[in-house]
Amino acid sequence: MSLPSDQGPQDLSPDPDFKSALGKVSALKKTGRQTTPAIKGIDALSTATRRAAAIEQVQEKAALGEQGFELIESEQSISYSRVGLDSGSLRRLSHGHMRPTLTLDLHGYRVEAARDSVWQAVKHGQAEGDRCLLIVHGKAGAGYKDESGAITGAGQALIKSHVNHWLQQLDGVLAFTSALPKDGGTGALYVLLKKAKKRA
Repeated sequence: MSLPSDQGPQDLSPDPDFKSALGKVSALKKTGRQTTPAIKGIDALSTATRRAAAIEQVQEKAALGEQGFELIESEQSISYSRVGLDSGSLRRLSHGHMRPTLTLDLHGYRVEAARDSVWQAVKHGQAEGDRCLLIVHGKAGAGYKDESGAITGAGQALIKSHVNHWLQQLDGVLAFTSALPKDGGTGALYVLLKKAKKRA
């Protein structure tokens, strides 16, 4: 197909054969910007509930901050329980009587990736009905390179310390304690999860 040359005005009127083949044409009605039908009644309520829950989870994850963070010794045993939890549950947890049904191994993780994984493991465990989670955080690490290229945190139990700090901030965690030697000892934690609320 060749383009018209600059030889004056061109006839741009439609080809009569094309018009007759096309037939009668009418303009489409304007329907506005809505592309899906509006959700009403129960569906709207469930959608709003799911959206609110998603926003709440993002906010909870973002709230896993550093305020009050303290470094823990590599071989130090850890134990924590929420106010109101009976001492028998914590004792059964620490003695390994509540066996983990889910395991998260954080060896080789950087702090930010470990944070996301801990949050996701707790949420996943609750959603699946798991009551006990084993988090293998390790002990003292080899450190990592900071922005300037210097090695930071060598010999410090960074991941262990952060996991201890984060778990205390998560509403889905009732208690946690250092594991038995067969499950990692002071390099791992048993985590008791709160039962997830049943959806209506």
